Amino acid sequence: MAQQAPQKDAMDVLQAWVDDYNGRARPAIRLGSAGEAGGAQLRLKYSPAEGQVSILHLVAVSRNGRASILVQRFEGPTADAAVQAGMWASGELGRRPAV
Repeated sequence: MAQQAPQKDAMDVLQAWVDDYNGRARPAIRLGSAGEAGGAQLRLKYSPAEGQVSILHLVAVSRNGRASILVQRFEGPTADAAVQAGMWASGELGRRPAV
């Protein structure tokens, strides 16, 4: 792995991993990543076809005083999958009622 700048949070770590993977594997469909400041939500995503997306969404939560990472997969039209992933994560983080 190439020398990297200091990583600030989980988003930086994930992006560095994705960049390294894409550079080494040179996949036909490149992985992308996204998240939020602080790293409570992280997403790995790729686009298998125009207008379609597959998202692996990870959410860091505390359940009964224990740290946990919840993982859910969303696929389909880009806008629909992004909304479903966001609604799920917001519910898990207590930002809105779970769907």
